[in-house]
Formats: sequence, C-alpha cells, structure tokens
Amino acid sequence: MIKRLCILASLLFGLFHHQAAASDSAHLLTGTVYGIEQHADHQDTVALANANILWKNTTIGTATDSQGEFKLARPDSVAQLVVSYIGFENDTLLVHPHDHALTVFLDVIRSTEEVAVVAEKPHTIQHTEDVVNRHSITETGLQTLACCNLAESFENTTAVDVEQTDAISGAKRIKMLGLAGTYTQMMVEKVPSMRGLVAPYGLEYIPGYWIEAIDVSKGTASVANGYESITGQINVELKKPESERGLDLNGYQSSMGRSEMTVTANEQLSPSVSTMLLTFASYNQTKWDVNGDTFLDMPLTTHFNIINRWKYTGANKEGQIGVKFLHDDRHGGQMSFDFNNPGTATAYGSNMRTQRIEFFSKGGIALNSSSSVSLIFSAFRHKLDSFWGRKNYAGDESSLFANLLFEKTVRRHSFSSGLSYTLTTRDETYLRTLYGTKESVPGAFLEYTCRMNDRLTAMLGWRYDWHNLHGAFSTPRMHLKYDAGTTSLRLSLGKGYRVPHIFMDNPAILTSSRELLVPQSLRAEEAWNAGLQIVKDFHTAADRPASLLLDFYRTDFVQQVVVDMEQNAQQIWLYNLDGRSFSNSAQIELTLSAARGLDLTSAYRFNDVWTSYRQGLERVPLTAAHKGLFVISYTLPADTWQFDLTTQFNGKSRLPNNRLHSDVREAYSPPYVLMFAQVTRKFARWELYAGVENIADYRQPDPVLGWNDPFGPVFDSSIIWGPTVGRRLYIGIRTN
Repeated sequence: MIKRLCILASLLFGLFHHQAAASDSAHLLTGTVYGIEQHADHQDTVALANANILWKNTTIGTATDSQGEFKLARPDSVAQLVVSYIGFENDTLLVHPHDHALTVFLDVIRSTEEVAVVAEKPHTIQHTEDVVNRHSITETGLQTLACCNLAESFENTTAVDVEQTDAISGAKRIKMLGLAGTYTQMMVEKVPSMRGLVAPYGLEYIPGYWIEAIDVSKGTASVANGYESITGQINVELKKPESERGLDLNGYQSSMGRSEMTVTANEQLSPSVSTMLLTFASYNQTKWDVNGDTFLDMPLTTHFNIINRWKYTGANKEGQIGVKFLHDDRHGGQMSFDFNNPGTATAYGSNMRTQRIEFFSKGGIALNSSSSVSLIFSAFRHKLDSFWGRKNYAGDESSLFANLLFEKTVRRHSFSSGLSYTLTTRDETYLRTLYGTKESVPGAFLEYTCRMNDRLTAMLGWRYDWHNLHGAFSTPRMHLKYDAGTTSLRLSLGKGYRVPHIFMDNPAILTSSRELLVPQSLRAEEAWNAGLQIVKDFHTAADRPASLLLDFYRTDFVQQVVVDMEQNAQQIWLYNLDGRSFSNSAQIELTLSAARGLDLTSAYRFNDVWTSYRQGLERVPLTAAHKGLFVISYTLPADTWQFDLTTQFNGKSRLPNNRLHSDVREAYSPPYVLMFAQVTRKFARWELYAGVENIADYRQPDPVLGWNDPFGPVFDSSIIWGPTVGRRLYIGIRTN
C-alpha cells in the first residue's frame, strides 16, 4: 500500500511539475522584498517575510516566503504592483510584460501618529508555507467553545477525536488517524508532556484559557522532537510573559455544578526581563445520576494548577525558566459511596489523587545571522494514588528530558542537528504487586531542508536512539512540498516508535472487573506512516478567502501491543502483534468566509482501522468509521455579538464481541449527532459568554455494564462509544 501511495505521489508531482514548468518562464514574475531600517550609525537591510504583493485594482496577489521572496503571475500588459508590509511605507511599481524579476526596498514608516489596526482573526490557520502538514487552532477559535481544558478544545476539528475513557473517572483521550492518542506525540512548547503516569488525565491538566494556540500536525513530524510521533504531533503554546496582556481572568459556571476560575498575570520588569503567573482552579461536588444506574454521571473534582515562568531577552540570546505545580483529586462511583469513610463503605467507589511538580528551562543563542544553538530541559515528579472498587493502583514517577539543537541556514538550505536524553524511573503498584521500570534513552538526530526551487521543498531527517530496555530505534523521515500557484501538494513518509505502558495505556484494567493477562514480554511498538495532502486556496469574492483540503494517511504497524477484550468478557489480554495491523484515514474539508463576519467550515473524515487478534483480522472496536463536522461562526459588523454553532456527526463503531456479557446485545453502536452553541457579548475590556453543550441531550444508554453488581465478574465501565453526560448549560465572563 505504501509503495502504491509513493508511486501515486510521484505521478502527481510529475504532473504538477510538468504543467508548471511549461508556463513558469512565460508567465511568472519573481522578486524579493527587503526592508530598510535606519539606525543612528548604520543602516540594516532585512528580508521581509509575509509582505503583501497585489496587482492594483484586482484581487490577485501573494505573500513573500521566509526569505522575502515571491512569485506571481505576470500580466499581459503594463500594470501596477502594490507592495506593503506593516511598519513600512507602501510602494507601487510599474511592471511591464517583459519584466521577469524585481527587487523591492521598503522604508520604515517614520510617522509618530497613532494607528489602529482592525482585522478578523481566523479560528484556524493552515500553515501553507510549512513542509509538514500543520494547522493551528487560534485563541479566537478556542473561545468559540467553553474550552475549559485541552481535552475540550478539539470539538470543532475533524483532525482530532476526543472520547471518554470510562464512565467513572470522566477522563478524556484523543485519537488521530483512527488510532489511540498514545501514538500522537503531545508537547507543551516543544517539551514532551503526556508520557507515563500523566497520560490518561493530562489533557484535562492544561486549562483552555492558558492556551495561545494549538499546533496540530498529521503524520510523522520532525525528528528533532523525538521518535514517538507516528500518527501526528500536537504542540500547545501557552500565553507568553513578554505579551502586553497584563491581568487576565476567566470565570466559568456550568449547570451541573462545575465551577472554574483562571487568572493569569504578566509583568515586564525591565526591557529584557519579564515574568508571568498562570493559575487555575476547578471545583465540582454536585452529584448527578440522570440515567438512574446508581453511578455518578460526572466525578467529583477538586483541582488547582499553577505555573510561574520567567523570560530573559537579550541582543542575540534569550532564555526562560519556570516551575509548575498541580493537584488533582477526583471521586467517582456509586451515589451512596461514603468518600469520608471509604474503608467502611459497601458501595462501589473510586478515588484518584494526583500531585505533580515540574521544572523547565529553555535557552537559545544566535551565533550569527544564519546559525543558532538552543537547549531545552525539563524534570518532573509525579505521584498518583488511587482505588477502584476493590482494586488499588499507585504510581511514583520521576523523569528528566534534555534536547540540544543546532540550526544553520545557508540561502535555500537549512540544517539542524542535535542530541537528546530522557531518563525515567517509575514504580507502580497494582493489586499489591510492584512493577518497577527504569528507562534511559540517549539519542541523536540530523535534519536537512532544501528549497530546491520556488516550488519544491524537501525535508529529510534521521535519528538514532538507544533504549536500555528495547534496544536501537532508527527513525527515518521524509517530507516533500510542491507549490503550484494557489495549490500545494505534500507528501510524507516516516517511521515512529513507542514504548508501551500496561496500566496507563489501558484504563479498562482499573475500571472493570476484568482480569489482566500478559502471556509474553511486550516489545516496543513500531510503525510506518505515509501521507498525501492537497490544499487549494481560492476566493469566493474579492475579500472572501476559502480553502479546500484533501488528505489521506496510511499507518502500517511492524510491531504493536494488541489489546484484546474479546476472548473473554472477564479478561483483558495484552500480547505482541502476530499478523497485520493498519489504519487508513481520509479527510476532506472546506473552509470559507461566506460574508463579512460569517465563517463556515464543513468536513468529512473516514477511518478504516484493522488489527489481527488471535481470532483473526477484525476492525478495531470503539472506532467510528465516519465523522462529519459543520461549524458556523457569525460576528455582527459592530463586533459586539458573536454566535457559534458546531454540529458533529459520529458514525457507528464496532463493539467488543463479548458474547458472555448479558448487557451487550448489539454488534455496532448507533450513529448520533452532537451540537454545541455559544453566544458572546463583547465589551471594551470584558466578554460575557453563554452556551449549551450536547443540545439534543443524547447519551449512551447503560454506559456502566453490570452496574447492579459492581463487584461481580462482568462489571465494566470502559465500553464507551458516546457521551455519558447529557445537556449542559454554562455561563462565563472573561477579559477581552
């Protein structure tokens, strides 16, 4: 399949290149835009990236790349070209049909008058200049939903699915390309953040109001960030100390008793030193059991989270340090469970208490105008104590991570190389049995990016890591991008690895009565991923941009840990893959600005995921094949009211074939629709917002199997394919 995909991509590249080459010399105008900066004793000339290039009195234009270069269709007659860049004087040039290349110099605006710039912020940004398939969910996009935490920030995208792990803890997990989120590398400002004990609940530990943007990359990403990205990479950018925000706050209250408060504050202590404090608290002690199964619909939670970060910015260097502290306490189980006296309770109850402290630092030095060196370091201690009915689980984890990176750019060529090291010690206790693990992973990487011409860019990377428990990881990756005017084509191919974690990867071990069976030593997971993406940019009107995206990704596992819940309803088997395991994922998405203030997004995605179990090759359970999305966002011309509506279609998914379980009657879950709506009233400094989630009040019936005998052999709260909580209203206030 991968060979055929590469052949198809080669044919498409050849077709695009042939068509473009035939017309380049006759119809393209190329050029470079520079800005002239005047200083007291000298003058600097810098290339201007993202400068606007537009034929006067038309809607035909482009923007310069990172080197200040551009290409644009040349007119058949004399025409005027307008070149503009924020902070510089506009320039209008007369271009003749025989002109082939231009060099434009813009002067800095010297006016001291105050200028107000008003623009419509997009909800998502497709980074067409990147070699890697990457898009960003902006702060504006996050505010169209409640977005109380990272787990609730993906409801209006089809690239990432969010689902509930079980009906007791309320924990959320993601899926990309039809596969579990464990195959997606999660980072916070380029620091790996969802490894080990934090993985099942880490998405809920990042408040939405802390987030400045979420970068989502499909397929294998840069080797500089590690060997773990198989299906994609998600990097979260937090609010920055050097920003001009000052004091920000967000207060939230839901109809089900969930109360939250976020306060962030930053201060510029000197021209080179700034600091920021981010705080978050969440509290919910209201008991709900709408479906009458005696189990809480939502866990009772007490949570607070603090980050303090400091940043230094010098002439040719910058650095920052910070510390994080987190406390999370959540109770679940039956309504009648006495959490004050758990030792004497006869009902089913659960408790998870988490404490985490983390230190991080980053530093970078520009050696000259074309090269730099940087270092990222982080270390944490994570403790988790929990019980689930009569099962007990505890974990104590310490880890450090370091990544040293050197980068150099020479015209069209970019080089990056570096060294990394990860050390993790983890002690886990399950049913009074201790599982101790120590992982030591040194690694090295090299990556080369070449802009072969104005259309074709290639990125080749390779890294080598040595895992003390699993041996050598050799990770090759390749990315190609081809620009054909307003159409871009991307191809990616690469390998990724992942070290399995028995308990953190499989919540069903704790949230059910199933017996854990691991008949063999589990090997590291290894997979190839190949992808193809086409993006077409166009305009529905002069000032109404639109884009059409199509992509296809194929993941083939060389080795995988198979999670088998179908041999017996009372057991969960973990064993190494013996056969085939693969995922095909295709998506089409249309985004457009239909009118001023009216933005529309519609998307459809198809996932086809299969794994070889001992009983044969079967579709992976609890994975919907079809998903649709339609998002409407409208802002009044005066920018005082904003209305957002998100509609999701979720297709059916195969249920585990537990024939011994009396509560399982169907082979597939039914398809269902979820709707979210929010209205925002904007003032000069404040915004009031109110909304409703799950408007139709759709819920999965009987999410807790065997609820009437929670200590019996068939109790299971992990077979979750739909929402377990119904309609929820909320209201909030935040600074603007």
